[in-house]
Amino acid sequence: MPLLLALLLTMGAPCLHAQQEEPDVEKIINATIDNLCKYYDLDIVQIFLVDSTLHTNYTEMLAELDLVKQSGAINDETYLVATDKWLDATDRSFEKIFTKEQWEKYLKSSYGKEKRKRDKRMQEREKKQTSK
Repeated sequence: MPLLLALLLTMGAPCLHAQQEEPDVEKIINATIDNLCKYYDLDIVQIFLVDSTLHTNYTEMLAELDLVKQSGAINDETYLVATDKWLDATDRSFEKIFTKEQWEKYLKSSYGKEKRKRDKRMQEREKKQTSK
């Protein structure tokens, strides 16, 4: 399951989030690492770096989403901005960790599809910001 899908399912819209239990961070991270190892044949150093990246970015993302929730935000876009920020940081880290061949395979996968959608959303937000 792509990382984005797992994160969106666990974080969801504010109204859905209130009805769900807190996500099990370790299970999500371990499942993501298992998927990445399986499909991209990561070596031990890459696994360590991916694990570190996911723990750091996921923890930071959850903290930021909690702040968004505490601020009383009810707009799904506010949550999506924070999620996009941390998933983009994760992808940028993966690009440095993976070999050229692994990264190209990653971009052709469902992870890459989600990355392209996220990149497009982030570009559209940036255009709106600069046009103001």
